[in-house]
Order: sequence, then C-alpha cells, then structure tokens
Amino acid sequence: MKKLITVSSSIAMLVSTCVFADMRIGGYGSIIAGKTLGTVDDPLNPGQTRDEILTADFYDVGQYKNDITFKAESIFAVQATMDLAENFSATAQLVAKGVDDFEPEFDWYYVTYKPTDNLTLMAGRRNIPMYYFSEFSEVGYAYPWMRPPANLYWWQVTQFNGVHAMYDFELGDYSNTITVFYGNEYSDDNVEMLYYNKLYGGSARTVNEFWTDIAGMNWNISGDNFDLRFVYFQNDRDRETIQQDGSIDPYTPFSQTFIGLGGNISLDKFTLLFDWNFVDYDDDVGTEFPTYLLSLVYNWEDYQPYISYSKADHERTKVPTEDLEEHYMLGIGLRYNFLPTAAFKIQYDKFVDQGDKAGGWAYHGDSRTITMGVDFVF
Repeated sequence: MKKLITVSSSIAMLVSTCVFADMRIGGYGSIIAGKTLGTVDDPLNPGQTRDEILTADFYDVGQYKNDITFKAESIFAVQATMDLAENFSATAQLVAKGVDDFEPEFDWYYVTYKPTDNLTLMAGRRNIPMYYFSEFSEVGYAYPWMRPPANLYWWQVTQFNGVHAMYDFELGDYSNTITVFYGNEYSDDNVEMLYYNKLYGGSARTVNEFWTDIAGMNWNISGDNFDLRFVYFQNDRDRETIQQDGSIDPYTPFSQTFIGLGGNISLDKFTLLFDWNFVDYDDDVGTEFPTYLLSLVYNWEDYQPYISYSKADHERTKVPTEDLEEHYMLGIGLRYNFLPTAAFKIQYDKFVDQGDKAGGWAYHGDSRTITMGVDFVF
C-alpha cells in the first residue's frame, strides 16, 4: 500500500466482505497497548501528584495511565449487510470494546434504499457526521494515526437515531456528494458526563444527555489529489443529573451550532490531513469551542511516518474570558502496512493542558503517552 487510506463514505466501504447468499459480512478491529510515562501535579488537588492520564476515547472514557493496558482502545467489530430487495438493504454492526470489557453491543443498525443511482436514503442508527473522520473514527485501519486526536473528537454524544439523504453528482472534473440528515439522541447513563461529575467531587447516580433536533448537511467534493468536506448542523441540548436520592440538578437547555471543514490533500509523497471546527452555544455566556488539526504524512512504500498537531480552546464571548479550557496535542508516529489488510502502528503523544488551574479548567493535566498496536479489516 503506497497511498494513505482516506475515506469519506460509509463504513461499509472500509472493510472487505465475504458474501453468503444475499448477506455481506465484514469487520474491523484494533489491538492496542499503551501507557503514560510519569506523574504530574494533580490539577484539581493542589499539593498532590497523580499518574499522567491520557483520555484517548472521551465517549467511553478509555484512558491510559502509568500501568500498561490493552483496554483503552482495543476494539472488535463485525458488520453484516443483507439485501432485502432490489436497491434495498439492512445493515447491523456489532462492536465489542476493551473499555467495556468486550461486551458486544449493536451500535449501528439502519436500512438503505437507492431509488436512483445518484440518490441514497438511509434510516436508523449511525454516527453523527460532524468531523471529517467521524463516520469511521473507530476504524483504525482507515487513517495513519493510532486515533483521530482525542482533544478534537471529544463529544459526549457521537451517534444518533435518524435519517440521511445523500445525492451524488459530478461538477466539472470533481465528484460531489451532498448529504442532509436529521435525528435525535437520548444518551441515558452517559459515561463521559458521569465521569466528569465524579472528577469534580460529585456523587450523581447517573447523568443523561439529550441531543434533539439534530439537523444538518455535509458537502463532500473530491478530485485527483484532494478530498474535502464541509459540515454544518445544529441541535438542542439538555441534561439530567440524577442524584442518589433521585433528585435532579437544575440545568438550563441551550442550542448549539457546529461548523467544520476537513479533508486531505496529496502532495506527491506527502499527504496533508486537516480538520477545522467551530462550535457555538446560545447559552447565557456565549460559549465557543474553536478546534483544529493539522497532520503531515510521508508515504514511503509500506511505511508512513507522520506528525500531527491538534488544538482545542474554550471561550466565552458574552462574558469575555479566554483563560478557560485550552490544550494542544502533539503526536509523532509510524504506520507499517505489513499485510494488505493489517497495519502496525506506534505513536508518541504529548498533551499539554493550558487551561486555567485556578478556575478548575486544567482538569486533564499534562501527559506523555506511548501506544502501539495492530489495526486490521476483514
């Protein structure tokens, strides 16, 4: 494999398949081990130290600490697609994650109908197409790094139940796909929000996160040496923090808007990958989250050394404040495609927390992490 694997269509295009009658079966997986490399001043407990911690998977709180672990990011998935009629199919995906003790769960299930060669309609459960890599963010084989940078792909909701409509067309020499989508997500027992409640000394029994009226569009355009995607969506947000006695903490719902531009550009033996995003809340303080990723990959036969830099910030415009949550992540690594369907990776990450310690916004803490593992598809 000489070229970087980058895909912006559905996950079904990322895996090879076996065909049994009218059913196609494929899958993917990653076996990854890693650890952090030292201790750090505890940002929430002055005068104390703790292990460095890297949250590699915010949604499921998959973390690396000083003891080596295989659980934070290892994953196995099987996807089956059955043809129900001409141009009509059903897809289901079963996933088992190390962070969940490899308990299998159906995380995708949807039906697909193609009334024409250019139009595709889907209904069911899939990932919200917010970032460039969102729809295949767990398929490690699909990108050069160990993972998309965790300080960008950090939302407590990543999937939703809804509908998609995709239209493909040619514009000059360029291939285009426009997708519109709508749906809702009621995330009961949200793992990430409960983790942060306890991190700040809370004692909640459970936290439920609600994203409703998720409505937006993507425009994907690609040519001989580039692939770009623009995304826009908005939704309403609400939360229930339920205490041990059954009482519910007060919470003020708000709406958010998400804008992003991501893609890859091939430059002879180099590939430039990028993702820029801006999230805006209509809350009382005018919360904003500007984030971006830049990554350069060198493609040399079956080897792909790379470097990536990602930055995330948290600002308030109605109460002008810039010293809130802020951090950057520098990653250096190597991918080796030792089989047509498998790749070995090793990566070093330096996470620098620049948040306001006095205000409790530097809750991540600095970390240095080494991870290595194998990604594969079948």
